[in-house]
Amino acid sequence: MRNLGLTLAGGGNRAFVQVGFLERYWSDLEPRLGAISSCSAGASVAITWLSGRRDEAHEYWLSRRAAVTKNFDWSKLLRGQRPTPHTPIYRATLGVALEEGGFDRIKALPFPLLILTARSTLPIPIAFPLGVAAYSLERELQNGKLHPSSGRLLGYKPFAIDARTCSSPEEVVDLVLASSATPPFTPVGRVNGTRVLDGGLVDNAPASLADGVEGVERTLILLTRPYPQDSIGWRGNRFYVAPTEPVPINRWDYTSAERVEATLALGRREAERQEKHIRGFLDSRHSC
Repeated sequence: MRNLGLTLAGGGNRAFVQVGFLERYWSDLEPRLGAISSCSAGASVAITWLSGRRDEAHEYWLSRRAAVTKNFDWSKLLRGQRPTPHTPIYRATLGVALEEGGFDRIKALPFPLLILTARSTLPIPIAFPLGVAAYSLERELQNGKLHPSSGRLLGYKPFAIDARTCSSPEEVVDLVLASSATPPFTPVGRVNGTRVLDGGLVDNAPASLADGVEGVERTLILLTRPYPQDSIGWRGNRFYVAPTEPVPINRWDYTSAERVEATLALGRREAERQEKHIRGFLDSRHSC
């Protein structure tokens, strides 16, 4: 019975911690999944994993970023060039994941793969910095809050699409980039003619999308940064899992393969460290 939801939170490179959980528990989760919801880097993890080409995409990403020494180059900005390396590398890596049957595997998924973006009626040059500032302030003041509300109060609206409905690999890539749209690292996205930004401005862990799929009874949410202990675990029909130690890489750091590997290693440690709790979620027949 496909009655479980899975939510992959955003968080830039911190989302590599989710890979350890997927490696360890995918064989238990996959036959029972009724939906996956994601945004930003969590959507990238979902696509690369479900394409069946995670290893190929990861190796390509490492090779492309090997020459990157700066995440922001002021000299390029002054010359009128793109000051960040992220967009072309991110886009090409997703393209590799969707090659050689990867896109067909996404299309053939037996459950929705929902990817969240955020749209606003405010002009983008105002909407984005205002949204980021409000989100950062709310997180600072309420560190344990799992689903910040500042974005919605500022007028951001959720705009989610099932990746299975995309008509081409390029459309999937555009959707993930739109869900990750955080200028200047990645540009403003466009989905179905609508200008959108990073889905995290609405909800960085969009569990409500998976909850809303018919047949889903409970949802596992994989967060990408530590939270206070009293914020995670069971919350109604949701079970929140977070790293228990600081994640060694920053959201948009493309300069260090060592920190990437350290983040992957952390994810594997956390998967082992929290096995009792994950098994409890998998075995539970009701909310706690």
